[in-house]
Amino acid sequence: MNTPPDDTASAAEWQAFEAVHQFEDSVFRLASASLTLLAESEFKGQVFSAFAFNAVSFPTLSLSFDTRPDNKELEYYPPDWSNECMEVDVPAIGQLWEQGYGKIAEALDELMARVDDDALDAIDAAYMHSLRKVLVRLETSGAFAGIRTTGRFWTLVTQVDADTDEEERLLGEVRLAATGTAQFGG
Repeated sequence: MNTPPDDTASAAEWQAFEAVHQFEDSVFRLASASLTLLAESEFKGQVFSAFAFNAVSFPTLSLSFDTRPDNKELEYYPPDWSNECMEVDVPAIGQLWEQGYGKIAEALDELMARVDDDALDAIDAAYMHSLRKVLVRLETSGAFAGIRTTGRFWTLVTQVDADTDEEERLLGEVRLAATGTAQFGG
């Protein structure tokens, strides 16, 4: 279940969490700053073909990049991430996330510990939906312009064992709501 939760109590839990921790704004700022650091790192000449918020295990979040230019055409779903955890590959990005996301992750752990499984599923879905909103915000703000990308730069929000087609559909819905088009750059 990766759509916003219908469960009113769970939705209220996520909305309260978002309000206190400014989750979407915080992740947007961290991701934007990470892209700037990436552009200044040893990867500054690298051409990237894909980016994902990779929710490895809730609430752990990694910034995944791929460099294979034809990953989507070759049906690598999801891409064979050449840099699956950019926050490890570029230590300055890791430090940034440790400082800026560490307390959010701790608070998410606390939230997860106090809710039942149904509420946890709904909160996880809301978390993924928020990440999609942040990704669309990054796309529309031009945040990826500072790094070199392929003409068909692929963006995604994903989890381990996710259905990539479904993830693309859900991201397309968020794009359509925000920009009037379901495609990045479309």
